[in-house]
Amino acid sequence: MPSTRAVQLDQRWPGENGSVCFYEVRIFDGSFLILGHAAGQPSVGDPWHAALLGFSRMRIFDEASREYALSSTADRPGHGTVMYVDGLLPPPRQPLKGDLLTGIHQLTCQVDNLLEKVDGPWTFDNIPVRSGPLSATATAAGRDLRLFDFVVKPDGFSVGFMELGSYFPPFVGIRSPYNEFAPARDDKGNTYAVVAPERIGGSAVLYMKFSPAPPSDAKLTITLNRIFVSTDRTWRGSLYLP
Repeated sequence: MPSTRAVQLDQRWPGENGSVCFYEVRIFDGSFLILGHAAGQPSVGDPWHAALLGFSRMRIFDEASREYALSSTADRPGHGTVMYVDGLLPPPRQPLKGDLLTGIHQLTCQVDNLLEKVDGPWTFDNIPVRSGPLSATATAAGRDLRLFDFVVKPDGFSVGFMELGSYFPPFVGIRSPYNEFAPARDDKGNTYAVVAPERIGGSAVLYMKFSPAPPSDAKLTITLNRIFVSTDRTWRGSLYLP
């Protein structure tokens, strides 16, 4: 739909190895879009990046303490960063019309339950190339982790590593901890690239896929380098509207 006006921005939120730069707020009848782009290598350890991906909760307030209904977000390095706001919270009985940002000069984005990086590694040895349940466990940084299932595929294999929770962010249906795997290895000297997290059928477990397919008699080593776990800490970032 056509916008009623646009507010130009030139503001940046830094992260450990990346940043997000906001350049425009596009205002519609009863809603608005905050537009930007990510640069560098953002991490889920950066509060804004984790929230834009759906791993942490983000809330938006103005200087009058009104809370806005953040209905969707997206953030991919090299692509657009988008936050779409559709009304206020709690929702009024009648949908709001017009310019929600009339007379507003500051928006505060609050990220709850910041993710904290925990370095491993957790190493799971001697995994057989055989589809079925796993009971492999590893300990690092005072935390016990386990692998739940193994699925052999024509183009690779998938390892079930996380029981899915009740909260489903947009792209993989996963709650924290977020995980970073190393390439897998086997006892024959082969290496297997990390492809992507995935769901398989109606399983209540999230899988990580690796490629290519291993020999049927190989023994695999799966290494989880680090995880990100939820905390009770809060982060705030501001956007100033001219």
